[in-house]
Amino acid sequence: MSPRFSAHSNLLPASAVFLVSAAVIGLELALMRCLSVATWHHFAYLVLSTALLGFGASGTLLCFVGRLLERRFGLWSAALTLAFALSVPLCFRGAQALPLDPQYLLFSSRQVLVLILYHLLLFVPFLLGATVVGLALVHFRGRVHGIYGANLLGSGTGGVLMLLLMFVLPETKLLCAASGLILIAAAVWTINAQTGSDECPSTGRSKPWRWIAVVCTATILALLATVWPPALRIDPYKSLAVVQRYETQSDAEHLLTRRSPRGRLDVYASPLFHDTLFAGFTALSPPPAQLRLLVDGNTAGTVFTIGSAEEAEILDHTPMSAPYRLVDHPSVLLLGETAGTNVWLARRFDASSVTVVQGNPQIVELMTGPLAEVSGHVFCLPGVEVAPVDPRLFLESRRERYDVIQLVHAEGMAVGVSSLQSVHEDFLLTREGLARCLMRLNPNGLLAITRQIQDPPRDNVKLLATAAEALESLGIQEPGRHIVQIRNYLAVTTLASLAPLDAATCERLFSVAEELQLDIEWAPCPGIDPTDQLAKLSGPPGEDYSYYHYAAREIFSPRREAFLDDWVYDVRPASDDRPYFYNFFRWRSLPLFRQVYGSTWFRKLELGYVVIIGVLIEVVVVGGILILLPLLWLKRRLGKRGGRLPTAVYFLLLGLSYMLLEIVLISKFTHFLGDPILSAGGVVSAFLVASGLGSLASRRLFRQPRHAITVAVLGIVSLSLVYAFILDNLFPLAASWGTASRFSLAILLAGPLAFLMGFAFPNGLAMVQRERSKLVPWAWGVNGFASVAGPPLGILLAVSSGFRWVYFLAATLYACAGLVAWRLPGARAH
Repeated sequence: MSPRFSAHSNLLPASAVFLVSAAVIGLELALMRCLSVATWHHFAYLVLSTALLGFGASGTLLCFVGRLLERRFGLWSAALTLAFALSVPLCFRGAQALPLDPQYLLFSSRQVLVLILYHLLLFVPFLLGATVVGLALVHFRGRVHGIYGANLLGSGTGGVLMLLLMFVLPETKLLCAASGLILIAAAVWTINAQTGSDECPSTGRSKPWRWIAVVCTATILALLATVWPPALRIDPYKSLAVVQRYETQSDAEHLLTRRSPRGRLDVYASPLFHDTLFAGFTALSPPPAQLRLLVDGNTAGTVFTIGSAEEAEILDHTPMSAPYRLVDHPSVLLLGETAGTNVWLARRFDASSVTVVQGNPQIVELMTGPLAEVSGHVFCLPGVEVAPVDPRLFLESRRERYDVIQLVHAEGMAVGVSSLQSVHEDFLLTREGLARCLMRLNPNGLLAITRQIQDPPRDNVKLLATAAEALESLGIQEPGRHIVQIRNYLAVTTLASLAPLDAATCERLFSVAEELQLDIEWAPCPGIDPTDQLAKLSGPPGEDYSYYHYAAREIFSPRREAFLDDWVYDVRPASDDRPYFYNFFRWRSLPLFRQVYGSTWFRKLELGYVVIIGVLIEVVVVGGILILLPLLWLKRRLGKRGGRLPTAVYFLLLGLSYMLLEIVLISKFTHFLGDPILSAGGVVSAFLVASGLGSLASRRLFRQPRHAITVAVLGIVSLSLVYAFILDNLFPLAASWGTASRFSLAILLAGPLAFLMGFAFPNGLAMVQRERSKLVPWAWGVNGFASVAGPPLGILLAVSSGFRWVYFLAATLYACAGLVAWRLPGARAH
């Protein structure tokens, strides 16, 4: 029989669930931050799946031992919460001690086993935290809406709290902060258990010695959490690990570190740094002394320690100088400039003005503050304007025009051997993004993008195809007359203009190519011989020209679609609905890679994409086992009473659809706000809070749970379909609004949807509890496993088909859940 509650006795368990839920989300974000620095950004998806897997497994655990835990609910809730706090530093230490090398996951079975063990260690804290929440849902019968509401409200609050702490705490101390929050929750559980209000009548209050033990344990855990932060092991292939090795050899000096939710910034000085920024053979002088700027352990920019443009002479010999040689005294827009080298480049060619757009305000603060003097005050020079906003948002909110627009954020090394950005959205390198760049050009202005050469070609081929489609979207029928692609032996520069190249520009292009010893792979100019290469590259069998010229020739011909379909990589242009420029993966190319590259074939794949696929496979296998496992147990306990199938289907559909919508909205609002912190921290937290409020309100608004679910499903399906069609058209209209106004609009759009999404789970669980209470832990677990599958499924669908199809799938799953709700146990009870 369910225990009775007073308003006071409800507050303590709800508060404890609130704190545990806040700690779970805080731990999730803290681990993402740690792994972004220690390994690679796509391991964030591993953390997300691990956290949700813990929720799924907790349901299976409660199916078997839930009744035992309920008999001493006060003791077990406090004990499990304390174990949760202790497991955070211990399991992370264990994971960091493992010899994990992500570069060899597809090659070494040992590394696969290490990754599984790594995953299991990170899984333990989430299992314990989710078990505490699930046990509360099972124990407090008749209070599902309140407990679930506290769970969502805590999750939203925990996300904001952890993002604020990221400004002041190192990565590993964020884990300590999460442990501290868990300890507070344990104290609340202890107080709640001492009242005896939540114990079963037969158990009464717990004995005092148990609570003395709890206090002693809590003290030890507090010391562990605050004095013994775990160490952060950096992947040996990351730039941060390399410069730290230099530092141990006294060949490098660490100058400073800055932290924020956007990332960790490190600056190092070393005489071993000699970045030449793709300078060719014509460069006779060495590069100037320089610092290296790292973001989350990856090289983000080179800071020349010079005082004037005359000292940056080496930049004249880079392919990035080509557009400056073709346009006299240009007004320049640098999108994504980090460390000022391209400002020096523009100054060397007498730019009339330079506008620097950098989406990370922390980098701007660094270059105008601690690094200002050593960098020659490059961001503060006369005629230089700095705009600390997202580059795509800048293009949509400003109307100025420029002679040269340089996509600095896309400069640098090609995707390379591990394709670490393959599932990273980039709304600037889409067909619509490049079209926005072209629209901000003066009539004879040039858009310039430079990337490293690779074999087989992919980055620069995709850029060429994207530029062609961007020009066509602006009404230009022959894009080949508006595009130039040139290269040296290191990098390829792609130039695009709204105006077709005329004879005078062609003449200057030939002069520039000769002066810099560049090969012209494509230009709409007579007299170009693609077989005359200074830097010979591989090409089609039997031909003397390179694959770059072959790709350009095919893209600017009626054979473009066939070429894009047949190329060994996916080089089809990205779009705002599918903004994954760095994904080049094609399944059908795997046999060819194995045949051509032998044992190193895995280095030609997009590792981030493969990680997502691996996570999805793991979820399906593990989730399938742990969902089916309790069936035998439940069948014995329930006998022939039904309800298992509709319960499983309903909560499976809810978990999938909720996460699908959350994933797509995060991406959309990141694009709109131009700030991942506002999107992930503000909008998502508000999303969770609104869902929590929906859970609390639904019980008051509807007497029958099935009616609440029906209304919610109709509203969710309608809003999802509306958002699929209007958001991309609505956001540009508000691009010029201030940050506060855009954030308010985002909350206004997300709030109603999230509010309705908070109805479905607690009302469905309330119906199941009414007639089949023993199915409640299983329902909690099924929902958790489905939530694990949601993020990788949503990402894979977005990469392959676009966000709109994610909306459609989520709406369809919610509609199906609404129909299944009428078959749940207790659906027809009054």
